[in-house]
Amino acid sequence: MSAGRLTNRTNLHNAETGSALILTVVLTSLLAMVGVLLVMVTRIDKMATSAVSENQELTLAVDTVTAQIGELLAQDTPGVTAGQEYYDYPDANNLWLADLEPYYDATNDVYRWRQISHIAGAPTFATRDVRIGLVGERDAVADVNIADVNGVVTTADADGDGVGDSLWFQVPGISTSKGKPIYAAVRVIDNGGMVNINTGWWFDPNRADPSFSDPTVTEASLVDGSSPMQINAIALAGGHVAAADTSEGFAADLLAARRINVEGGLTDYEDDVVWRYLAPDPCNPFTPFDLSDELELRYRFLLNHRRIDTRAENWGRFKDRINHVIETPVDTAADLADWFPRVHDPNGSLDPNYAYRHVATTYNMDRIIAPGEFGAPRKMVNVNNTNEDEIRGAVEAALLKTGRDPLIVGDQAAQITANILDYIDDDDVVSVVEGPSTDPAYGFERPCVYISELAYNAVTDGLGNVHRSFAVELFKPYFEDNDPIDGDWRLVITWGNVRIEQPIEWSGLRRFHVLLAEDPVAELFEDSMFGDPDETDEIASRSGYNRSDYATPTAQALDPNGFEENANFSLQRLVAPDRWVAVDYVNITDGWMLPDQGPRSTQRDISPYRCIRRMWTPSGRPPVSLGNATDQFVDSNDTDVIQAHPANRTLRNIGELGMVLAKRSDMVRSDDAAESVVLDLANPEYARLLNHLTVIDPAEHGQPAGETRVMGRININTAPWLVLAQLPWIQYQDSSDTKSERARAIVDYRDRYGPYQSIGGLMQVTRLHDLAHDDRDNLNDETPARGPDLTEDFARDDLEERDLLFTRLSNLVTVRSDVFTAYILVRLGADGPQKRMMAIFDRSGTAAAYNPRVMVKTLHPTADPR
Repeated sequence: MSAGRLTNRTNLHNAETGSALILTVVLTSLLAMVGVLLVMVTRIDKMATSAVSENQELTLAVDTVTAQIGELLAQDTPGVTAGQEYYDYPDANNLWLADLEPYYDATNDVYRWRQISHIAGAPTFATRDVRIGLVGERDAVADVNIADVNGVVTTADADGDGVGDSLWFQVPGISTSKGKPIYAAVRVIDNGGMVNINTGWWFDPNRADPSFSDPTVTEASLVDGSSPMQINAIALAGGHVAAADTSEGFAADLLAARRINVEGGLTDYEDDVVWRYLAPDPCNPFTPFDLSDELELRYRFLLNHRRIDTRAENWGRFKDRINHVIETPVDTAADLADWFPRVHDPNGSLDPNYAYRHVATTYNMDRIIAPGEFGAPRKMVNVNNTNEDEIRGAVEAALLKTGRDPLIVGDQAAQITANILDYIDDDDVVSVVEGPSTDPAYGFERPCVYISELAYNAVTDGLGNVHRSFAVELFKPYFEDNDPIDGDWRLVITWGNVRIEQPIEWSGLRRFHVLLAEDPVAELFEDSMFGDPDETDEIASRSGYNRSDYATPTAQALDPNGFEENANFSLQRLVAPDRWVAVDYVNITDGWMLPDQGPRSTQRDISPYRCIRRMWTPSGRPPVSLGNATDQFVDSNDTDVIQAHPANRTLRNIGELGMVLAKRSDMVRSDDAAESVVLDLANPEYARLLNHLTVIDPAEHGQPAGETRVMGRININTAPWLVLAQLPWIQYQDSSDTKSERARAIVDYRDRYGPYQSIGGLMQVTRLHDLAHDDRDNLNDETPARGPDLTEDFARDDLEERDLLFTRLSNLVTVRSDVFTAYILVRLGADGPQKRMMAIFDRSGTAAAYNPRVMVKTLHPTADPR
């Protein structure tokens, strides 16, 4: 073999060997790459599986925490749990509820939450007066018991604004697939502590507003506090003390946003939207704000979600000025100092940067349910549209809370029920309500008639015979009352063994009726019959007396036996067959009936609103003034008046119960003050009535008889002062610079003494009583400012004026709520993956008997703002 051929063969062999080696390398590389890819795929699949697992675990954790919150809200519902407290207020009885706004601890120069939510895990003491600390988005879970010299510090930020508002707790009963604990932080706030921009409207006492009555009527005083639309939502747009022209513009914008500036206006909007609970007839033209608006207003407490603009957010001051919102979470001490005046103001002047969005809502609700034992919540009794048994049962249930003898309470409940019935009905028939005692209760009913004067004269003639004359005057102070019906009224006079029953046949005169037994020798009248010709027009107008009506007085004949000393006089009316009830009485006990002393009388003070007090002049005081009002003003220095007259109309506000008598009218003594005569709602015993009686009723707005939901009312236990200041008339006569004194007084009282257990608790706030000593009439036509008094009377600084402000807001406030926003943050392990959610809970359908669960209206993820 030649060398060349050998070389060629060698080269070929080498080439084949090289190719094989290359192929081997390539194949090996490919196999390695495939292996790597398989490993990567496996790892990716494992990571995906882990991510899915973590997401499922986070979802499970959210569901678990959501269920825990729902269970707490359900158990807190009156009627679901026996003995459950009636109110909602952040305290030891409502550990799940957090305060809406923080406060400043000046002693330690720190910001604090008065209460944060306690759902599970955290010890009870760690939820009160918790110091606010800054919390990063991914700060590791810290020990919930960490504290410093200023107490426990927040370790979690449930709502996501960067400000600590909660404590981490370990979710009980679950853990991760790797055995790690699952942590959660929760903050629950009350939507009832906010102004509802779907139900509120505009109230300005100096502005004529025809919105709530006949469009042709323009008096602002028609704003009587009967509708949630009379809550001043415009303040959230125009600012706390905005100029009138600014408010006009924001009001027009709000009308346009809700499309109320169409035919039908506010009246139809209230019927078709407010009382349809945001589920209006799709055929109506209105466009209320919806849950997308609510979620944006609630987003991370008060942060602005830059990528979302809702209709509500584009109205008013929620986003229009950058300094009113925060774009990113707080992360420095300086930012925290800027954050605080956006969410709280203790002085009533409001920082220009105050963020109105956190006190505005599109969805809040409470129910007119009464406190009760286990079972379905009992609907409050509508006193305007019910029967005797319903009212009496509600009154008795309220009064039994005093712990008094049930028999005494039963009699009192019967009397109050009778008086309520006669106050609101439109007839002159006295209500008779049977109580546990043998004697029934009789109501206080029109016409109001009183014994007003007893007159006497005795003259001895030359033969030693004594001639005597007697007279009894009856007084009907109210022109609008009908005359007493003949046969239904009588005067009973008794002394010794003598009893005279004198039927009353009303003379037809407007106000006075005289019964007379006169001997010409012992004349009673003389010139005094016609009054003092110099009597001033002022006195005439105050008494309602016009002497021209009595130029030819007509008197009914009195039984000639007259009366003797120590006689008792009882004015009675027939209330049922053979059943007479005394409506007034007086007796003679001194020696004023001696002969030859001249005409003399004893007279009751009949000046306005004093009749029921039975204040009499000394017996034997001349002159006689039968048939007119002359000289019947007993004590001009007495300022304690009692407005006691059945209205014969339904109540506009439940606070008007304070005008109803609490006892029988004939049992009122001359020294009784108004507080002991009427249903004094400042008395805690009667304040409880307001948890059982109402005049707001969804059934009157087309809802089923059992419906109890009411939208837009304000919870006085959770609302900041700015929200409370938007109730109608609450700013009346407040200082022009702050317009917040009363609202702040309401908050100060609850912070000092604890929650209001009924809306009647507002009557304990001194600042709400100041109309009772302002030396003004507070009438609706008063100048320079209109007032909240819707009745035209001459009683100044009386009990009615004391109660005026409470009366006007009594329909629009509550002490409990049914809609809450929960901020929920869950995390796997101390520093693992987390999820942030926002939920709106609605328990307005929760009841033990038929629906023990709470509805989650929405459960929405909270996007990262960074």
